[in-house]
Amino acid sequence: MSVSFSPASVASRVRVPLSAMLVATAVLSVAPTVLAQDGSDGGSGASASQKDLSGVTKGIGDFVHYVLIGKADLAQASAEAVLGMSMSDADLAEAIDGADMGERLAKALSRSRSMEGVSDLATRIEDRVEKGRKSLARDPKRIAESISMLGKSLRQQRLGEERLLASGEYAVPQLLKVLVDAKDPSSELAATKNLIALRRHAVTPLGLALNSLDPVSQRKVVGVLAEIAWPTALPYVVDLASRPSTKPEVKAACEAAFAQLGGTSRDVSAQYTQLARNYFDRESSLVPYANDPVNNIWSHDDASGFGMLTSNEVATGVYCDEMAKLLARRALAVDAGNTAALAIYIASDLRQENTLGSDAKAGRYSPQFFATASGASVCSEVLALAIDSKDVSLVRDAIGVLAQTASGNALVSTGGRVPMIDALRYGERRVRLDAALALAYSNPTQSFAADFRVVPILAAAVSDEGKARAAVIGGSATERQGIANELAAAGIAPLALGANYGEIETDVVKSQGIDMVVLCGSVEEMSASLGRVRSSGVTAASPVLAVVAAAEESMLRKAFDGDTGFAVWTAGSSADSLRSAANSAMASMSGTAMDAEEMNGYAMEAAAALRHIALRGSKIFSIADAEPALLNALSTKTGALRLEVADVLAHSNSAQAQRALVDAALSSTGEEQIALLDAAAMAARATGSKADQRQLAALRELIASSEGATADAAGRLHGSLDAGSAEAVKLITGN
Repeated sequence: MSVSFSPASVASRVRVPLSAMLVATAVLSVAPTVLAQDGSDGGSGASASQKDLSGVTKGIGDFVHYVLIGKADLAQASAEAVLGMSMSDADLAEAIDGADMGERLAKALSRSRSMEGVSDLATRIEDRVEKGRKSLARDPKRIAESISMLGKSLRQQRLGEERLLASGEYAVPQLLKVLVDAKDPSSELAATKNLIALRRHAVTPLGLALNSLDPVSQRKVVGVLAEIAWPTALPYVVDLASRPSTKPEVKAACEAAFAQLGGTSRDVSAQYTQLARNYFDRESSLVPYANDPVNNIWSHDDASGFGMLTSNEVATGVYCDEMAKLLARRALAVDAGNTAALAIYIASDLRQENTLGSDAKAGRYSPQFFATASGASVCSEVLALAIDSKDVSLVRDAIGVLAQTASGNALVSTGGRVPMIDALRYGERRVRLDAALALAYSNPTQSFAADFRVVPILAAAVSDEGKARAAVIGGSATERQGIANELAAAGIAPLALGANYGEIETDVVKSQGIDMVVLCGSVEEMSASLGRVRSSGVTAASPVLAVVAAAEESMLRKAFDGDTGFAVWTAGSSADSLRSAANSAMASMSGTAMDAEEMNGYAMEAAAALRHIALRGSKIFSIADAEPALLNALSTKTGALRLEVADVLAHSNSAQAQRALVDAALSSTGEEQIALLDAAAMAARATGSKADQRQLAALRELIASSEGATADAAGRLHGSLDAGSAEAVKLITGN
């Protein structure tokens, strides 16, 4: 058949891409930077075909031969010779595939795994061949060459089709160009056939180009999408059909495709929002090349010559976030009031910034700007998305934004799910504390579900010993106790032990959460326990440490496949290795385990929040609920935290708190004693004297033996307790 187009002219228009991803600067107005496909990677198919690769072919042939006959020393020498040759990865792949050595090489590579001195070299060869094949498949000149082969002999057609299939979505721009410019049926048929063969890899590029094409090309592309029958095409088809400018014949094609794709909703904004949510959820089928360092964000460009289709490379780690933002923008362009789409955009933007870290490019408006400017109700939706995705950093970001923008009852308004209450039960301690702090300062005036959790969470942070807390599930009572002893030796507090989740759930709730769940028993038992842990709102995001015999570790990892929040500890290993495994498990969910400095910082913040509650006389939060923990902290903590605790107790209007403050002041020295004397005086002024005779006698002794600032402070306490003037007269008269 005759194909009337010039691949060379198509390929010549390719431009060099940028490798960095731009952070979006507006919800609706910013499109990805337009870039072309990379044609400069380590040698192209065209350049490779002009080189003499006979030496490479012979070297690989020798390596394969010596491996297959079991000559390890000669195989090693051959492998070293191949790796030492001056060639690109593409040259290596071209030499192997051009000589039809792929199957024999694969067999040799498999056999080489057990050959000492050869295995590592073979892995290096395998890696280079894989990179070379990928480079060749994606090279625009080679893609153009493959397309030109579609109009030649049957053998060349098959080879061209195989190459295009290997090119995946990288072949779409040039195939689309052929489809758009086709002047004869054979060219159109060849392009259509190969686009359909690409299946899901063709859907996103074609869908994103659809609105910018002419009506004739739109009809063709809609037909291709219908034949591929991949459901992610629906938003693009529904969008095109809904536009007033769309021609009747194109709308008819869209209706046919809608039916063929199994469409049920013609709501354009809702369709884009759902697909954006799927990307936000990081559904694996949506990532074209999950193992590659980068993936493509497609867009249309009138100057590209590729049917207006070009690509911008982004890091694979943020590909789903970038696509979610792109689709959310489209949803918002149709319906500016679509808060679900706005929440997805904001959540993806925040998560993208977290992922990129210092590599994130600053735009005119930061992700935090959109989060705060969109209001508390939208950010509550962001928090719900974050909780559902078990992304601790994103959850904390959302809580931080809500703490800055919401007040009164906005954080806990009824009428459906209340994400902030979910955060109070979250399986990560930082999240629970962040939520409790935000609620404490929001000054709610109405009771809400779980309002009784706020003060105990804050109080626990103040009195906490700084140890990670764990629940142990499974195995026999003896096994559980043994693991509890191991945890304690490693500095981890075993909070609750039970044969199953039901036996520990109440203790976990009462303790305001745990830092980790430890599973033991058989692999089947641990797998069942993991399912129960993940289905509970209290532990859904908790890191899990599985204790297993060395022989069962691979079986356990297979059973836990898909759960990213677990680590394995081999039973009977050292306390240091247990501590390391526990930290690894906690880091898998939260990034890092809390250290003493961070815990102390939270304790100070929690004490300040409790003081705020006490000063405001909140009717929703009872400061009395914190008293046992505060009294314990007053007797065990030191330094600034102890004084913060004393300040809270001074405002608690509690007789027991006042007496504890007097005792603490009498037993202290220096500047701390002065501060505690004043705290006790403040408590006495608020509620009247509650000191007993023992304390009054000790205070008089302090007054008699002290001078300066200490004596002044002791005198203020004495007066606040209304203990009479006799002591002052005695000191004045000297009697």
